[in-house]
Amino acid sequence: MLLEEALSSGTSSSSSSTSNGNKSTSSPPLPPSDAALALLSFLRDELPAGGISAEKRFINLFSLIVDRAFGELNRPQPPSATAKSLSSSPGTVTSPGGSTYSSPASSPSSKLASTYTTTTTTSSSGQDELYQHADGGWLSLLNTPKPTGSSSSTTSSLHHSQKTQSLDNDPIVKLLRAPKQSNNNNNDSYSQQQPTLLNALSAESIHRPQIKFKFPLGGLSPFFKELIQDWKMCYLQEVEIQNSAASMAARAGAGGRGGAFGASSTAATTTATTIEGMVGKENATKILYHLLLNGPNEQVELKTYFQSGGGGGGNNVLQQKNMNQLSSPRAAFITPMKQQQQQMNTPRTTSTTNANNNEPNLELTMLEYYLLIFLRFPLANQEWEVQLQDQLRRMRYGAATTAYGQRVYSHLMSSYLKCYLPHGVYHRPDGGGVGGTTTQRVDGGEGGVPLDRTAELFLRLVIEFWVEGQVSPPTFAEGIQRYRNGRSAFLSTSSSSTSSSSSSSLNPTLRDSLELTQPLKTTYVSPPSQIQIGVLNLVRHLVSDVTVRNMVKTASMSCQRRQTQEREGRVPTTTDDDDATTAKISWCLPPAMTTIQPSIFNYIRLGFTCGSIHDRRSIFHRALEAWLVWVEPWNYVMKRRAVVVTGNNNGSSSSSATHRAGEFLRNAAATVSSHRVEYYPAYVKPKPTSPSTYSSQWEAYVVANLNLYTVPLAIFLKRARELDFSSTNEYPRSLALVQRVLRVFSKQVVTVLNSVLNRRADALSASLATMHRDNLKAFCPPSSWTLADCQLDATNLLEEVFSQYQKRKNEMDIFDRIDARLNALFSGKIGSDENSLQSLLSQVRYLMHLPQDYQVLPEEPKSSRGWGSFLGLGSRKDGSSLVENLLVPERDASGRLTDKGRAQIYSGMRKCNPIDVHFVGDPLLARVKTYEIPVLVELTVQASNYLNQKLGLVSEADVAEGQTTDEDTLSKHYHEMERYQKTLFRINLRFLADSRNIIFAYVLWWLFRTIGGFFSS
Repeated sequence: MLLEEALSSGTSSSSSSTSNGNKSTSSPPLPPSDAALALLSFLRDELPAGGISAEKRFINLFSLIVDRAFGELNRPQPPSATAKSLSSSPGTVTSPGGSTYSSPASSPSSKLASTYTTTTTTSSSGQDELYQHADGGWLSLLNTPKPTGSSSSTTSSLHHSQKTQSLDNDPIVKLLRAPKQSNNNNNDSYSQQQPTLLNALSAESIHRPQIKFKFPLGGLSPFFKELIQDWKMCYLQEVEIQNSAASMAARAGAGGRGGAFGASSTAATTTATTIEGMVGKENATKILYHLLLNGPNEQVELKTYFQSGGGGGGNNVLQQKNMNQLSSPRAAFITPMKQQQQQMNTPRTTSTTNANNNEPNLELTMLEYYLLIFLRFPLANQEWEVQLQDQLRRMRYGAATTAYGQRVYSHLMSSYLKCYLPHGVYHRPDGGGVGGTTTQRVDGGEGGVPLDRTAELFLRLVIEFWVEGQVSPPTFAEGIQRYRNGRSAFLSTSSSSTSSSSSSSLNPTLRDSLELTQPLKTTYVSPPSQIQIGVLNLVRHLVSDVTVRNMVKTASMSCQRRQTQEREGRVPTTTDDDDATTAKISWCLPPAMTTIQPSIFNYIRLGFTCGSIHDRRSIFHRALEAWLVWVEPWNYVMKRRAVVVTGNNNGSSSSSATHRAGEFLRNAAATVSSHRVEYYPAYVKPKPTSPSTYSSQWEAYVVANLNLYTVPLAIFLKRARELDFSSTNEYPRSLALVQRVLRVFSKQVVTVLNSVLNRRADALSASLATMHRDNLKAFCPPSSWTLADCQLDATNLLEEVFSQYQKRKNEMDIFDRIDARLNALFSGKIGSDENSLQSLLSQVRYLMHLPQDYQVLPEEPKSSRGWGSFLGLGSRKDGSSLVENLLVPERDASGRLTDKGRAQIYSGMRKCNPIDVHFVGDPLLARVKTYEIPVLVELTVQASNYLNQKLGLVSEADVAEGQTTDEDTLSKHYHEMERYQKTLFRINLRFLADSRNIIFAYVLWWLFRTIGGFFSS
């Protein structure tokens, strides 16, 4: 038991050690790298040849491996477990928490049939750390672990090599990664991989499904309350279905035994297919009733707990029905083998079942238990948040590095995606040619790679834990009802609304998507940063699958063929043999994308609605990146690279510059030689101003994701006005963000969207749109929404961008203008801002179907462009030029609105121009600018007031009146502006506090001194 003792943590080792003269004989825990190497040796040598004794040892090691990899799970320990740990025999193997493992050979036939409970005592930190992983796990490490025997003199070189080397050679990664798909036709490194932990878990789950490990339901309730409520509703619905079936059988008169048993079996088989669960939580229902190897009826603790009123309140009526149903002899019929297994497992599974109203346990296979722990780990690990804050702090000094555990976790997740959600085969257009044959690992066929039970369970756990998260958006039926209730309450208080206007305003449009997405009952909780990155990588993996390209291309050709036939007036019939897709069209998305499409739709909507738009690391921007990848799959291009055939990969691969150069040369030589190559998808990130690379072969993809184009766009247009367009530094970033979104909606994409939204599409495209709406289920928006509903939000965004740009341009002084012209000259982008704005305007015109003569802002009177205009001095405008604009409301001499001007705005006859907003106050007393020195500003203002008083330019009464504080800020600024306008001349020394003027004066002094010294010599 040396490996078991070495894998145990400090607490575990001390509890299982034997004392002889107050001297412990337990060995210290192995370092992470050495422990991983020892386990790899066990999986490679002992487990395949050790027989049933090796299997028993592996089962006992499994809990220790999970605790070492993720950290011990803090959970409340029942008193019965403590008493059992005290009375356990010395020869038994104990879990890290002290509870006794069940003997793997407890059955009479020496088969491995047992249920394991890995109980860990609660830490002393309190209730808030329940069901959290303790610190110290391999995936929580900050720095790369050093193997045994590495000296301190080689620490720096080892750290540098491990940073640059691939994680594939890390022992922990080798142990926990997914097995690589092998190609039997190629004798390469893929077919010579050593076994991993996932290999052993998969084999044990297949050959020993009766080996079960318990996971407490309380480990899910703090994070996924809607999941718990859905499972509870499923069990209660099952009781109702069974009771209704029993009552129908009783009314029909069950005279014979065979008829009664047949009715019972029929009810049992139809129960799993008729359970619906909560609306919008079909994913959780699918996990419980179809994907877990131990189905809902075998989850004895879970079923008893929910049907007896646990899980957030009970239902007395359903509970009484449940008791009556359990007393039925036909419903309790079990096979003799099932009865024998229940007798063996009853003492162990019922010892903690609902005792003192304790929460139940899920009974999972070894593979299911590992996947649940792995995908739940980012939510139940507090160490990562501390490391993230430290990383953000280090980023300010340019020394930020991602923690070792987070890098390993991302690498493992990438390998799991490739294993369970593999890509299809890329067929070259020319069918081969120079470069040899292509090597691919999985053939997905024309219908995509089908998902087996384990792959679908993995995907749906990712959806439940990561994508849907802790808060789900309301269904559109609930959102529309809330919208109508709010509008009805508002219209009932308004006496001026007519019946026609009130009825139309109760129907939400596309521009109301933001309001319809906001959560109803709970506050939105943003997922951790690691999960946001994981969802983005998941979307990239799914979209880059070549199967998507193949399936969409076939469907697009069918749609375009149908469009041609409808334009020519020859509508095909179902009896035509030349076209098999005339009556219907196949779905054009792979199974994985189809499964995750509704959840990604809600993930993007919630991220856009509830995320912070000003924080670049918030869920808003991560959801935006995922959305742009999803709606532009054509940005992935297939590239080729040479396949390096290696007989044995012992981890000595180099990552130096010579190695990278050799890899580049091999890839280049593969295009002109007979080297074996493989094609891989590469993402080409487009520039914000670059045109879209959309082609007609992606038409079916746009139709099949119709609402993922329209609804997130409507939410973005409404929230984009919150971006900072007024700041000189933030304006380019904000404008680039808007350009990145609008460039997606090229004329071809908008044409496809409008054809479906306006019901002008062909029959096959309309069929694809219908299948897409059916896939979204309760989260499908109304089909009457169109892009034209967002005209107001789009024009408001344009006005914000144009007005802020024009305002910044008008406020630029001589230095700002010179700096802007120099930057444009050296960057080669002279006039790029104006061109970008005009391109943005043309995109919005076509997207929202605006008139071609639409102008964002009223044209200003043109002024003469002389040297004064170029230098930023400008020319003084008289009042006659402002009257030329008929849309300006009436103002008084000080610029404030008059009563008539307010009435003009209320009636809609006039509107305010954001460019007309000017500075209110005295320029001498304005706040400190970013280019001014605060100390010099205070000194120059005091000096200016002193000189103006001594010279009689400003009276002492005006200065004293300006220092009063008994009026509000706005009135004070207006009075300062009035006094400033009445002053004909005064001295203002504030320009001496301008750092740019100081630098300019110093440069002039240096030039004068240098030139004067040259001529004097």
